[in-house]
Amino acid sequence: MRNRVLSILAGVVGLLLFSTSALAHHGAASLYDVHKETTMKVTITEFVWINPHVEVGIASVDDTRAHWLLELGSPPNISNRGWTSKSLKPGDVVTVTFNPGLRGAPVGRLLKVVFPDGKELKS
Repeated sequence: MRNRVLSILAGVVGLLLFSTSALAHHGAASLYDVHKETTMKVTITEFVWINPHVEVGIASVDDTRAHWLLELGSPPNISNRGWTSKSLKPGDVVTVTFNPGLRGAPVGRLLKVVFPDGKELKS
């Protein structure tokens, strides 16, 4: 009887731990409109090389001067695609393509950066 109770308790604890981890990790489709791509010429306002996701702050160069926060993958994942902690710096003017946020917030998932010389970095 005691072994059965301990087995059930261990199973419940395991399920709770797994479900918390599963809910904590989000998929891109739950936050971003993966069927829509927006391309803008922007000025980089910040570039944060940090786990779990690298973040890029941008301001549009048009009259709206809209500010957005874009997300990339983790540093190890995007390093495999040519990114470094020095790939972007505040003041850089580039063209970005991203999936916009689903709920109208100024956020997005960065897909590609094109530099003035034509060089591209993809996420």
